[in-house]
Amino acid sequence: MSKVPKDQIKEQKSKIRRRSDDKFAYRTTIISCILGIIFYVISFIFNADLIPLFTENNILFNLLDIVIKIIAILLFFLFMMISIGNYKELTGNPLGWKELLLLFVLSLGQTLLNLLVFSLTLIGLLIIVIYFYLVQEP
Repeated sequence: MSKVPKDQIKEQKSKIRRRSDDKFAYRTTIISCILGIIFYVISFIFNADLIPLFTENNILFNLLDIVIKIIAILLFFLFMMISIGNYKELTGNPLGWKELLLLFVLSLGQTLLNLLVFSLTLIGLLIIVIYFYLVQEP
């Protein structure tokens, strides 16, 4: 017979797994936050027209410019929501409506210079929020 009970061995293995899971969760939180900040900077550069990407009045170029602006904002929102949600889960708190509303307003605040980008971004943000609301566990 072994001198170490099996319960202690199982408990030690589960503690090791929890530590590695927490380490992985912190790492994904940081990576998601960094990606969110990168997309925020990209979105700010394009939406504030700091760098005019297309100077011609071509419909295709204008459409591509709008799509780049919308995708940058939606990716910012998505990565920051994942980062804040992971952090809140690690601390034991759920993601609240205040944080979600602040992130929503920050995302829409980037689009105030162009009405078309604003409306399409609003639709995209609502789709993302509804999707995350439907897939969350009760």
